[in-house]
Parts: sequence; structure tokens; C-alpha cells
Amino acid sequence: MAIAVFLLLEGTVYALFPEQTKRMLATIISMDTNNLRVFGLVMVTLGAIIIWLV
Repeated sequence: MAIAVFLLLEGTVYALFPEQTKRMLATIISMDTNNLRVFGLVMVTLGAIIIWLV
């Protein structure tokens, strides 16, 4: 179920905002690896907290 919700949200973003998605991906590619890693860890932590609260 979680994978289906993820795919639904991701697909919606790509379908509704394709140009903004391309710009976001270009920004991600230009990011420093350590900054990207920290960003990913923050997102994982926030996701775990939200799941724990629900």
C-alpha cells in the first residue's frame, strides 16, 4: 500500500509539473554529495517520525 501511495504521488508530480521536476533534478545533480546525503537522512527521519506518530 505504501509503495502504491508513493507511486501515485510521484506520478502526479511528474504529470502536473514536468518542467519544474526537470529543474529540481538538475539542482539535485549539482548538489554536493554530503549535502544530498544529509537531506536524505533528514527526509528519512521525518518520515519515520510521521509513521511513528500515526
